Amino acid sequence: MNITNRLLELDPTLELHDEGEWSKTVSEYSAFNDAGVECEVGEFLYSLVRILKPAHVLETGTHWGIGASYMGMACKDNAKGQVDTIEFLREIYERADARFKKLELSPAFVNNLFMDARAFDPGDKKYGLILLDTEPQTRFGELVKFFDNLEDGGFVFIHDLHRHMQQVENAEHGFAWPFGPIPEIIIETVNANNLRPFHFGNPRGLTGFYKPHPGDYKW
Repeated sequence: MNITNRLLELDPTLELHDEGEWSKTVSEYSAFNDAGVECEVGEFLYSLVRILKPAHVLETGTHWGIGASYMGMACKDNAKGQVDTIEFLREIYERADARFKKLELSPAFVNNLFMDARAFDPGDKKYGLILLDTEPQTRFGELVKFFDNLEDGGFVFIHDLHRHMQQVENAEHGFAWPFGPIPEIIIETVNANNLRPFHFGNPRGLTGFYKPHPGDYKW
């Protein structure tokens, strides 16, 4: 049984949709709602946590707890690791909290935090995987904020971000809407090969960054 089916079995409140339902199209992807990660992205994150077996995972923008449920289930199946997930809207936080308890993920495998991600201080904690999925205009800033907390050899993903990095004109809203221009410090970090970007073509967009490890082969 794959992880999406396991979540459906464990939490009957979940309902599977064609991802294109909200854009009035037919999609090859599925989703539980019109925000958060697509199910296929959730399955990818689950598999990545199973492979990496990180002690710590960070997610900003819990929403209904879909992404954190996939990653939390991976921690549970690994019998190690915990997801710190952050939500600033009370009603959504409580909805996700109920889901984590139903899935028996909280508090051992999911640490559900009610606060603004910009105020979160992880201290010296190092994350093997980070998913940034808050308000689009805050995600580049979060990449800068949490970069030092990403392990060498770790991965950070920005959801809803396509390969053009949103650096295009928008007739209604202006350049780079809604993410905004890429901060110069990110450009410098990528050009210095301290972050290596890559992209996936899923409908909502997923841009990843790999933080090189000192043990990586030197080309």
